[in-house]
Amino acid sequence: MASWREKLNQAAQNTISKSKEVAGVAKLNVEIGTLNQSLKNIYTEVGKYVLEKGVLPEDETVAEWASKAADIKAEIEANTEKIKLLKNVNTCPGCGAEVPKTSKFCDKCGTPIVVASTDPVKEEEIIDAQYSETSGEAAAEEVKPEACGADEAEKAGCCCESQETPAED
Repeated sequence: MASWREKLNQAAQNTISKSKEVAGVAKLNVEIGTLNQSLKNIYTEVGKYVLEKGVLPEDETVAEWASKAADIKAEIEANTEKIKLLKNVNTCPGCGAEVPKTSKFCDKCGTPIVVASTDPVKEEEIIDAQYSETSGEAAAEEVKPEACGADEAEKAGCCCESQETPAED
C-alpha cells in the first residue's frame, strides 16, 4: 500500500509542478503580448511622426506610404462629410460637437455656426449691388444707421457708419 500512496503523492507533485509551469508560461506570454503592443505603439508613433513631418521624402517607400496615408485620410474625410449629410448636421468649429444644420449657434459652447455653401454659384446669380445697368457707373445708396436697427449706443461702431457715400459732382 505504501507504493500506491507514493505514486499518488508523486502524481500530485507532478500536477502541482506542471500547474506552476503553465501559470508561469501564461504570465510570461501575457507580458510578451503587452511588450509587443508597446512596440507596435512605438512603431505607429514613429510612422506617424515620419509621415506628418515629411521626414525621409527622398525614400521611395516612405513617399509611397505617405501617399497612401494621404489617400486614406481624404477618403475618411469624404465619408465623414457623407455621414454629416445623412445626419443633417454640421460640426461646431469651437468644440467639435455635432450641431443640427438649422442651428445658428452651437448648443454646447455657443459658437456661431457659419456654413459654407457647397453649391456652385452660377454667374447669372452673382449680383453686384454697386453697379447700375442704366448708367454703367458705380451706384451707391446712402445707408442710414437706423436702417440696420442699431440704437444710439451701437451706431458708432455700426456697419452703416463704416460705409462711405460717394461725393456728388
